[in-house]
Amino acid sequence: DITAKEIVIDKENQILVATGSVQALDSGGKLIYADKITYKKLKEFLLAEGKVKIIDNEGNILKADKAIYDKLNGKITTYQNSKLILKEGYKLSGKNIQYNTNEKILESNENSIFTDDEGNIIETNMFQYSINDKLFSSLGKIKIIDINKNKYFFKEIHIDTKIKEMIGSDVSVI
Repeated sequence: DITAKEIVIDKENQILVATGSVQALDSGGKLIYADKITYKKLKEFLLAEGKVKIIDNEGNILKADKAIYDKLNGKITTYQNSKLILKEGYKLSGKNIQYNTNEKILESNENSIFTDDEGNIIETNMFQYSINDKLFSSLGKIKIIDINKNKYFFKEIHIDTKIKEMIGSDVSVI
């Protein structure tokens, strides 16, 4: 279901272009808000542009300037200025976030900043987050700055966002 201020339909190519306060609801219950949405019905492919906000069934919110939803392959891809707000209160900012809607896994191979609800900051050069397991994982260069400005460096980290526990390896502390 798509609602907007203006909708133009190309019946021959089965393409819908919606502009102005666009809201789309897929059959799985995901809500997508944007300034403009282009939907290709035959490919079940949706391009959302301008102040994109995607809310999944779990209550997680993904924001970006631009996102592509490939429903046939169960993938949502965001680009620059991506922000993820998990229902547990964690926030993540980065770019090029991939959301596998079938497996409920979010990931990126770009620099990202993960912040918990207490203000601790985790800087990574890649991450994976399992919505089902509530598990944030990262490998590579990981830097944590806690609320007291202490710095911790890891090569691997796993954070259980439900019970707020963290396990890491190759730790150094400043």
